[in-house]
Amino acid sequence: MDIVNNYLWTAVQEKLSSITSTKDFLDEVERALQDLKDNYVLLDQELVANSHGMQLTAQVQRWHDKVQLHDRQDVVNQLKVAYNNRGCLLGSCSLNLWANYKISQSSIKLYKEINNLKMEHDAFKEIAEAQPPRTVLEIATSVSLVGNTIKLNLEKIRGYLVDDNVSMVGIWGMGGVGKTTLLNEINNSFLGGDTNLGFKYVISLVVSKEPQFEKLQNEISKRLGLPSDSGKSDIFEFLKKKDYLLLLDDIWKRVDLPEALGIPLPLHQSQNFENRGQRYKRKVIFTTRDDDVCAHMIAHKKIKVECLDGEEAWHLFKQFVNEEIINSNAIIKQLAMKVMKKCSGLPLALKVIGRATSNMKTPEEWRHMLRSLIKMDVRTITSIEESLFHNLKISYDNLVSDTLRECFLCCAQWREDERIPIPDLIQHWIWCGLISNFGNMGEAFDEGYSLIAKLNEASLLELEFDDEGYVKLHDVIRDMALWIVSECGKKKNKWIVGGSDADLRQFLKREAGNWQETELISFNGTFFNNSLPKILSDQNINEKGQLSVAATSPRYPNLQSLFMDCDVASYTKVVTKLFRHMPSLTHLNLSWARIVVLPKEIQVLVNLRYLNINDTKILSLPSELKELKELKYFLFGNTDFEYQFIQKVDGLATISVLPKLQVLDLFENTCLEASDLRLLMDRNMIKAISLVVDSIEILGLLKHLPTWKIRLHNMQNMHTLQLCDLSYKHGEGLMELHIDDCGFEELLINDSVVNLGHIFLYGLTELKQITWPVEKLPSECFPRLTSISIICCDSLRSLSWVLHLPCLRRLEVAECSSMEELIDPTDQMQQASSGLPTFPSLQVLEIIDMPNLVSLSTDPLDFPVLSTLELTECPKLKKLPFKSAIVNNKFKYVNIDEESWEGLEWEDTTIRSHFAKFL
Repeated sequence: MDIVNNYLWTAVQEKLSSITSTKDFLDEVERALQDLKDNYVLLDQELVANSHGMQLTAQVQRWHDKVQLHDRQDVVNQLKVAYNNRGCLLGSCSLNLWANYKISQSSIKLYKEINNLKMEHDAFKEIAEAQPPRTVLEIATSVSLVGNTIKLNLEKIRGYLVDDNVSMVGIWGMGGVGKTTLLNEINNSFLGGDTNLGFKYVISLVVSKEPQFEKLQNEISKRLGLPSDSGKSDIFEFLKKKDYLLLLDDIWKRVDLPEALGIPLPLHQSQNFENRGQRYKRKVIFTTRDDDVCAHMIAHKKIKVECLDGEEAWHLFKQFVNEEIINSNAIIKQLAMKVMKKCSGLPLALKVIGRATSNMKTPEEWRHMLRSLIKMDVRTITSIEESLFHNLKISYDNLVSDTLRECFLCCAQWREDERIPIPDLIQHWIWCGLISNFGNMGEAFDEGYSLIAKLNEASLLELEFDDEGYVKLHDVIRDMALWIVSECGKKKNKWIVGGSDADLRQFLKREAGNWQETELISFNGTFFNNSLPKILSDQNINEKGQLSVAATSPRYPNLQSLFMDCDVASYTKVVTKLFRHMPSLTHLNLSWARIVVLPKEIQVLVNLRYLNINDTKILSLPSELKELKELKYFLFGNTDFEYQFIQKVDGLATISVLPKLQVLDLFENTCLEASDLRLLMDRNMIKAISLVVDSIEILGLLKHLPTWKIRLHNMQNMHTLQLCDLSYKHGEGLMELHIDDCGFEELLINDSVVNLGHIFLYGLTELKQITWPVEKLPSECFPRLTSISIICCDSLRSLSWVLHLPCLRRLEVAECSSMEELIDPTDQMQQASSGLPTFPSLQVLEIIDMPNLVSLSTDPLDFPVLSTLELTECPKLKKLPFKSAIVNNKFKYVNIDEESWEGLEWEDTTIRSHFAKFL
């Protein structure tokens, strides 16, 4: 009986509590809900936001979906309203006992639900996991799709993608016909989240004629989110149980997918059973110019991409011409349609010729263009490729000068698909004599940039801006250039150009007698094995074109240019024998050759105008070098700068007696004696000189020389260095300045250096300030400065002068122990130029190992194009000077070490969240 009484009394107590403690229950459930929000939901969200590449686990995400904070808050709010509306109050208590009871019971129920959710969350072992790579990455395209042809091909391919019996599809057709465009559209068609057709990953690669498989493996690893050091075995293990679509653009021969790339073979789905019956969807689509490649790749289906029909071609042509001009005159429109028809529906021809006509405003100009195209229509030539070249050649013929045409052809000396650094291209034009009427290197580069702009306008060069900038030849345009050089295929050995051992073997197959027509040999690469010694053999050619050991009839009697920019083990044996077999040689590049001496046999090259022995191990020049009386350009520097030691080279005095020398480059390698420099000055022929300066005597001569690249090394016992002392004529030719381990305290910028592009300051422990005249702004003195590196300058306190430089793209500051503020707000230079935009061109910002740096700037700054940020080992740095617009920048790389990241304070948490995605 006592047990029954106790049970009844407990029940009565609970009911009474529900009536009398309603407010306590409400308060408790509200506190529980707030705790669920702050310490569970928001904490999880913040964890993911601060961890780059992480996401909630599926289990935790389902828990979040079940929480429904908003709905539960609504319930609490409704209970509070009901509590306040009970009516019939007695003091603070309501006499509406039934209302109290219902509110209390609802509060208790909700409290239990919240508590259960917390307990469920506490049981999770992992909250977040690595975020999987996106299914597909968008490929930017510059051409809008036109007509039904490409749409029909897209539909056909999508049909193959859902067909279990089709795993390998080949897209083939002539160069420039639109194969790449079609492949890119296939890739981009997967951007809709519900249209992936079952593929976990869509991987797109450009293979090209000379595939670099290690580089392609790195691209695949990055795409799949694998570690940077992953190899093909790691790729294979990752993909062997995944569904993927592989898109390979521009293959020229069979690619062994597992061996070359680590890609599991795509099999018929009916045969592809693994993992106890689990089957995987693996498909490959590739493009090629050769139908045989489709057979060698065992393509289950092939699609030949044809040229566009008349209406489709017209729509594409109008994307590149000035449609307003065409529509303004019926005669011009009629002529434009005839010009378009001469392109025979080839998309690349429509693009190139369309752009070539975009500024033609009169019927006369259009008639001239049409006549030119008609004249190139040689009926005896039936080859499609040659017809293409004849059509594309009109853009080449339409260039304004022979010099511009020669500059274009020079671009074909680089390998296919290679990005050509603009400075390298301009220098090559200089060495070839295509840019010759200049007084200093700044003037020469100005002309070079002008030539590049003209070629780009003619759609013969593609521009890519990154650091110094690059140009690129479309592979069909490059083939056309080589075809032009070969006199329309009549002299195929006139230029021998390549970048691999396979290219050399191909040339060796040609008849030896044809080598006599060779005027240029250019190879840039490392994989030549045994073919290079054969092609540069010391065997001669007799009158019948057969190999001979006779001392007459040199093997390459008409060879003018030999550019061997490559590291070849057998070079030493070859180079000492080849000179006497090339009597007409005018240009010789032996850079990176594994040679320690320049053989005295070089004296036989009496016509030589250009000699490049950059990046060799040569420590002595032969006295016979003085026989090269036609030599204008001599390069003996070090282009792979990593704080190089100064070389002591014997025989340098020979350089000073070369009568026609115009450009001398000893940068980062060595220096002439002061007496030899005076001889060059007295001759008054030098247009550009680069060297290492390690004495006050030589420094005193620079103001009388057209310096190009200068390294000041270990200069002591001087208080101030004046920029005006480093070159003559206001430094118009000075383009690169390195200063290391010098003892001056002040760098005085007392002159405008209009073409200076790079400044590198290292180990200037005494340098306290960089000063300017009152009437000059930094942006006026350095209008083209693109790169600044300041390292180990322990007395330097700020760099306010960099803030408004108009062309600065890269800024590196490291190990400057006294610097507390990068930009000093009290600096007079900053105040004088305060109306100018801040960092208008800065793309790369690297701040490394700055132990006392507190602030980059106390004021927020604009960084409109910043895309790379590295911030490491800056323990005192508290704030970054970014405005909210920084989140709109297209960042490629962000690296902030954990200690620096944790120490940063953020006024705008949106910026913090934005950067967290990259870490």
